[in-house]
Amino acid sequence: MAHILSLIPLVGIGIVVSLLFFLYFEKRAITAKRQHEHDGFVPKEGNLAESFARYETQNNVVAYMGGVFIFTLFFSYAGFFTQGLTLADVFLYIFLTAFLGSIIILGLKFKRSILVKVFATFLYGAPLITASAFGFIVSYLFYSLLS
Repeated sequence: MAHILSLIPLVGIGIVVSLLFFLYFEKRAITAKRQHEHDGFVPKEGNLAESFARYETQNNVVAYMGGVFIFTLFFSYAGFFTQGLTLADVFLYIFLTAFLGSIIILGLKFKRSILVKVFATFLYGAPLITASAFGFIVSYLFYSLLS
């Protein structure tokens, strides 16, 4: 039980940092949309590919994943492996960070349409889970080689 309590600050730090990354790249997407509108680019109604291009979704998601991956590399080494936390703790951290962060995103997007809420939470959670998992794997490999 004591080691579960030690996860609370780690999860809190993970949520804050991942939300800051997400909100930064969301701001970049909105800026890109405004720039495209200023340049006269208007996507066809219902064309998802053009909407993704307008918001530069792919570039922003990849950059968000990269930021979370780099954060996880250092954070996992300092916060998890050197503290003796287990693989179950790593899975719990990833799940809680994605779940609680998605709930916060839903709260931030409260007055938006359901489609915006779903896309925002998906674009937060899926890259976060992927980048965190790969970050923990790479960090663990380095940690096991160094010990």
